[in-house]
Amino acid sequence: MASSSLNPNWTWHPDRDALLAEAHARPSTPLTGPMLVTRVANLSGLSGEAADREHMATLCQRLHQPQPGPESRWSVLDAGTWRLRWERHTEGSTWTFFREPTGTGLFGETAMDLAPQDWLASWPGKVLVAARLEVRPAATKASPKTLFGVEAVGARLADGACSAMTDFRPDAVGMTRFLLLDGAKDPVVTGRLVQNILEIETYRLWALLAFPLAGRTAAELSRIEGDADGLAAQLAEPSDTEQDRVLLDQLSALAARTEALIGKTAFRFSAAQAYHRLVEERIERLREERLEGLLTLGEFMQRRLEPAMRTCQAVGARQRAAVDRVGRMTQLLNTRVEVAAEATSAALLQSMDRRAGVQLRLQQTVEGLSTVAIAYYAVGLLGFPLKGLERALPGFDAGVAAAVLAPVVVVGTWMVLRAMRLKLTRESQV
Repeated sequence: MASSSLNPNWTWHPDRDALLAEAHARPSTPLTGPMLVTRVANLSGLSGEAADREHMATLCQRLHQPQPGPESRWSVLDAGTWRLRWERHTEGSTWTFFREPTGTGLFGETAMDLAPQDWLASWPGKVLVAARLEVRPAATKASPKTLFGVEAVGARLADGACSAMTDFRPDAVGMTRFLLLDGAKDPVVTGRLVQNILEIETYRLWALLAFPLAGRTAAELSRIEGDADGLAAQLAEPSDTEQDRVLLDQLSALAARTEALIGKTAFRFSAAQAYHRLVEERIERLREERLEGLLTLGEFMQRRLEPAMRTCQAVGARQRAAVDRVGRMTQLLNTRVEVAAEATSAALLQSMDRRAGVQLRLQQTVEGLSTVAIAYYAVGLLGFPLKGLERALPGFDAGVAAAVLAPVVVVGTWMVLRAMRLKLTRESQV
């Protein structure tokens, strides 16, 4: 019979618990209307997680609620009459407040009105998203045109279970407004729809952070492309080696400028693409159906968000094209410099070959003259013993002996010098 307990000898992966928890890190909050929901998203940067967590911990400590752990990326605070959910994202945090309305009028109050005002005033980083959403019964009399004007946007959601409307514009207090008419009668469905709508607004603005940067980058790219045009014209003209070196330095500087520009924009452009995909995914989850006379949320994003994202993509593509163009120009110039250097090297080698031939002939001439000179002095030295033999031996002729030995001395001297030269040549080739 199989045992129902796990093997005690298993070694658990250190990230297992974190991976299991990740699937439940951002669950939706079941909601029953009427309900006020306020979403604030701050941009505290990649290094701002500790400051955001500390800000949440300060509020929890103040209200005597459990504080987030040192590695927590989300936390929930229940203050009785209101609730707050903190979630940390890559470069910022979202702070979502919930509470029941005290009145019946639309958009007369927010969910964070009961939170400590001094705590709200000390938010870390910069606030980017401020949205207020009200969940009201489906029977609520609300005209989209009256509430939001001619630019009202809305749709039936979740196969007609609820209706949502907004204009994606800040109101008098700087907050975008959303109205959700709840006919789902299911707190889980309502909570999911509220979460998707708020995430659409959050990720929309986080994606749009790249748009102003794209405008500034496009201006700098135009200057880079103009400089590249000028260098390309110089590259097409004949030049000498020194001019090519100067041109190569200019191309290297232009490539460095382009790479530096890409370094400043790469994260923001890639983040914008990721946030844009999240917006599209959240819109798909809404399962929109058209309300008469209104753009759906998806259609609004296609008209307003898509062009901005395409602009960012186009600027990113221009950056890559500029780098590729400068790289090709640098390669062409390097090829020209290498060809010129090879031609100079070939001419130098030919000159060296000519000088080596002259040196060889000079060496052979010197070797012949050295042979004659050494043989001459050798024969002269031999004359002294030969004259001694002439006196000691009657009939011995020193002159005849010198004449006979002279060729032998010359040949011997030449052979010795040649052997020495050959030996030195072999040693130099090793």
